[in-house]
Amino acid sequence: MKIALMLVGMWLLTGCAKNDPFLVQGPSLDEQEQSAIIEELKTQKYIERATVVFIDDDVLVATQIKPHLKWKKDKLEKKLQKKYEKLYEDRKVLVSTDYKIYYEANKLLEQEKSEEKMEKELISLKKLAKEET
Repeated sequence: MKIALMLVGMWLLTGCAKNDPFLVQGPSLDEQEQSAIIEELKTQKYIERATVVFIDDDVLVATQIKPHLKWKKDKLEKKLQKKYEKLYEDRKVLVSTDYKIYYEANKLLEQEKSEEKMEKELISLKKLAKEET
């Protein structure tokens, strides 16, 4: 009986957590476009989490690769870059598998900012992604 109560309690707690692994944000995107992008991301078996930000002509795809594939990060990033450049030929696409970029992209989405401020922060994220450490 105690085990059943404990399992039900854990189930309720996990159901209440906001933990969406795929986020898509853009001022001109409707729900259908967002769900299509999410489905596309889910087809990539090596992606654990992703955040996609559309601002004007720019697209930022920040992903987290599954831990056992971390040694292939650069190769997978290039593969995704090519794929999204083909999908969004009319936009500038940046794909990053760096956790810092993923974290900053999520932080950008959580904060309510004007589109102009979001665009400035997206530019700074792009510069951060280009840096070599």
